[in-house]
Amino acid sequence: MRKAVFKQNKSWAPLTLLAGQIVAQVSALASLFLYSWTPITASVAFFMYVGIMLGITMGYHRFYSHRAFKCPKPIEYLLLFFAHIMMVGPAITWAANHREHHKYADTELDPHSPHYRGWLMAYFGQVLIDINFKYAKDLLRNKLHRLQVKYYWQVIIVWAGLLLAILGPEALLYAWLVPAGFAKLIGSLVFTFSHRGKEAHSDTWVGIITLGEGFHDTHHEMGNKKVLWHPLDIGGQLIRMIDRDVKV
Repeated sequence: MRKAVFKQNKSWAPLTLLAGQIVAQVSALASLFLYSWTPITASVAFFMYVGIMLGITMGYHRFYSHRAFKCPKPIEYLLLFFAHIMMVGPAITWAANHREHHKYADTELDPHSPHYRGWLMAYFGQVLIDINFKYAKDLLRNKLHRLQVKYYWQVIIVWAGLLLAILGPEALLYAWLVPAGFAKLIGSLVFTFSHRGKEAHSDTWVGIITLGEGFHDTHHEMGNKKVLWHPLDIGGQLIRMIDRDVKV
């Protein structure tokens, strides 16, 4: 997709992403009461949740948005895939949104401040607010990210098709929608709960269940290039293993 298309569209596929997220979240909540879990399906769902959450915190956030560490290509592609199937949009829009957030954090210009924009806009902000693509010019020049935009839903359809063909219809729930739904429900606590009172907060319990994202005021205070925000920051600890020269 050409840059000109991005410039014309302030947001990217908001209704389709919103629909996908709602389906995933309803599936996640319904699974607590209506789904008969087994040790195998629960283990797969947990593995996928961890993969998706790391795809966001290590991939979309610290690697693409902040360029905070060096990442081998196979690991980068794996992180990109897991973040992709969460249905929060391409890395280009996520990074542009997040970089703008850092520039204007917790002010009237913050694109997803719960104080100024409201809780719902902070929660669904990645797909509902206008995207200023000037904050992601580096990603716009990258062929990989342009391809991700062009084939975004095709990748989702292929993933769903593989699950159906190999594992059966039930796998759509435990290997995709349920973990993606919980990743959205839990990950959005960072945008809503951890940004309260017009400032970022670190909440240990949020940090643990988001694999590091909840240590948020530390992230804002330490600067974008430092990746280890807390000893319990799983994403940061893994990055230290991937890039020995990274700033901690």
